[in-house]
Amino acid sequence: MDTRHTEHQDRSDSALQQRVDERTAELSQALAVVEAQKRELEHALRMRDEIQLQLEAELEDARLLHGISAMLVDEHNVGELFQKLVDAATLIMRSDFGSIQRYDEARGELQLIATRGLSDEAVSYWQWVHPGRATTCGHALLKSQRVVVPDFESWNDISGSDDLIAFRAAGVRAAQSTPLLTRSGRLVGMITTHWTRSHEPQERDLRLIDIVARQAADLIERNSAAEALQHHARKLVEADRYKDEFLATLAHELRNPLAPIRNGLAVLKIGKPEQAQRVLPMMERQLHHMVHLIDDLLDVSRISRGMVNLKRARVQLSAVIDSAVETSRPLISAANHRFTITLPGTAVWLNADMTRVAQIISNLLNNAAKYTPPGGDIELVAEVIGGEVVVRVIDSGIGIPAAMLPRIFELFTQVDGSAERSKGGLGVGLALAKRLAEMHDGSVDVESPGDKAGAVFTLRLPIMASTTNVADDDGSDGAPAKARALRILIVDDNEDAAETLSLLLQELGHVTSVVTEAPKAMAAALAFQPEIAVLDLGMPHLNGFDLARQLRAEPALRNTYLIALSGWGMEEDRARSRDAGMDHHLTKPVTLRDVEDALLKSIVAMGGGISKRS
Repeated sequence: MDTRHTEHQDRSDSALQQRVDERTAELSQALAVVEAQKRELEHALRMRDEIQLQLEAELEDARLLHGISAMLVDEHNVGELFQKLVDAATLIMRSDFGSIQRYDEARGELQLIATRGLSDEAVSYWQWVHPGRATTCGHALLKSQRVVVPDFESWNDISGSDDLIAFRAAGVRAAQSTPLLTRSGRLVGMITTHWTRSHEPQERDLRLIDIVARQAADLIERNSAAEALQHHARKLVEADRYKDEFLATLAHELRNPLAPIRNGLAVLKIGKPEQAQRVLPMMERQLHHMVHLIDDLLDVSRISRGMVNLKRARVQLSAVIDSAVETSRPLISAANHRFTITLPGTAVWLNADMTRVAQIISNLLNNAAKYTPPGGDIELVAEVIGGEVVVRVIDSGIGIPAAMLPRIFELFTQVDGSAERSKGGLGVGLALAKRLAEMHDGSVDVESPGDKAGAVFTLRLPIMASTTNVADDDGSDGAPAKARALRILIVDDNEDAAETLSLLLQELGHVTSVVTEAPKAMAAALAFQPEIAVLDLGMPHLNGFDLARQLRAEPALRNTYLIALSGWGMEEDRARSRDAGMDHHLTKPVTLRDVEDALLKSIVAMGGGISKRS
């Protein structure tokens, strides 16, 4: 009985334990599920918190960038804009200092334009930074990419440099530099942030600084474009002002000689022979002055377009200076200046265009004569220094203000002031002298202490080695021949020009025939059978080039010596004359000597049975 009860009890306990175990297993499984759900919930909560924090950070970044954009839009002062960009960069990067640099393409360097926190000494020291300098911006410029240095003390590229000493003095320990690139990829500057402690920026910081860098690059590009536009506008305004001043001065300068010429003509019309000896030289001087003005303008135009070819030859310096002084002597004498010349003790030879070098020196002498009060001193001193000749024109004149010195050789530039302007001139002579000197591989410079202290213009030209038994050669082979009486046909639609040239030739003993309508020239030539035909080039209906070809095609006129006479005197005009069959080319206005030289050449050419075209 007891045994059976015990067995029954044991079975009951075993069943109960089994149910307990099963229930415990169920509860453990349920608890594991709950724990897993708890962990998932906790992970979800952490993810939520992280996402919320990220969203808050991104929202803060967006607000910050929006504030920066609004700040830039509201600011119209470019300097303040750059300063605000530096402030934004230091705020974003949580840095202690910051700077923005503009890239100067001409120098190939970075120029500091805005800073935050840096001392005046640091700003001065890093005002300009070249590629590869021991700074983050120097290396970023060299590599064209961002450079981050968490600690300057452990950066090998800065070890032992003056920049490391400067960074220590400025309290800078770490820095990053980000290039400012335009949307086309062109480098326009650099933005840098600095820390007083070791520091490495986070990815988020670098992402934001890239946004600020883009805004800074756009600002610099827009500012550069605006500055270029303003500079161009100023140049246009200045050019327009120069044009007006030049035209007014040109009108004044041309009227000056025209007035005495007109007065001289009026005196000659009165018909008193005794007045002619006084009037004619005066008229000739004034006409020469007008021609000189026009020649200077044409020379500058030709040089500017590269149309002047130097006719270099071996020439002696003293001969060049004699020619220049002969040209300038009347102006110097008229002002009663004391003029002295000092030349080297030995012959100095140049490989140069004698006419053009004489023109340079003459222009310098004329300038000295104009801007030196009457009775002043002018010196011309030439000496050999090294392998060049140095010619100085020294005057005791009104001097040149310091502000004008950099511009004195610019075209149409004159020293300001009514007293000076009354001296006349177009502001062409010095510009022409400088350009001609440079064409000879030389230079022209000026020095002046200032107002009423005179000026020194210095011409430098390379010299040739001295050679013995070298004689001056003026191109002649004996005494010049005299022109015999010639039959000369003149074809010019300007009746006054044709008639006055005809009168001049008749006074020289020649027989002339004048045609003022080019289409009638062929018939007149066949009837007159001229030895020489002087043809104007710019005639209506039939120009001089085509007329020359027609004359050349006529067997009866094939040997007629053809002379072009025109206001067109450039090398391409002379080439067109030669191509049309012309033998010689004269540029208006011509002098008596020009005419006589052309006639002598025609006699030589006809006597030799060949046509020597020039």
